[in-house]
Amino acid sequence: MRMSNKKVARRYTLALFELTEELKLTDKIVKDFSDLISSIEKSKELKLFLKTPIINSPKKGKVLDVMLKGRFSDLTIKFVNILVKKERENLLHDICIDFLDLVNEKRGIVIAHIKTAIDISDKDRKALSEKIAKYSGKNVQADFTVDKSIKGGFIAQIDDKIIDASIIRQLQLLREQFAKGNFTNN
Repeated sequence: MRMSNKKVARRYTLALFELTEELKLTDKIVKDFSDLISSIEKSKELKLFLKTPIINSPKKGKVLDVMLKGRFSDLTIKFVNILVKKERENLLHDICIDFLDLVNEKRGIVIAHIKTAIDISDKDRKALSEKIAKYSGKNVQADFTVDKSIKGGFIAQIDDKIIDASIIRQLQLLREQFAKGNFTNN
């Protein structure tokens, strides 16, 4: 997201957040926005539709109304209509992401993207999430994916920090120690 878009998105996000907190609808909007993000990311056509200047905003508004009616809360629909009226519908995806980030920030939640070599049990997921929470000092919402290329262990990304406890990384470190001649067998 470009810096100017980020600033504009944050203005809308802050206003919406204050309103949702006041109306006690934040959790509902979080769900709606998560669904919107998913829809936009899964559909090239929808992404292009929102960004293209060829289709004017009123036409986009009509299509979005049909798409959102019955699936999303009235507040979400009204918010999207405001974006369309202000000709900012191209920022919908960015605003949705920024809103979820702001909610997590206010609630002291960090998202940990964790890759494991195999699909691990719920018990192991919980234990790993707790260790990462202890490390970060924040509440962790973990997002797990399987990446067989790491061979074993895990790689966790929290914001701009990466915890690499993969077998591949451990082998790299061992290889570096051998190359330096710093390896001792105690």
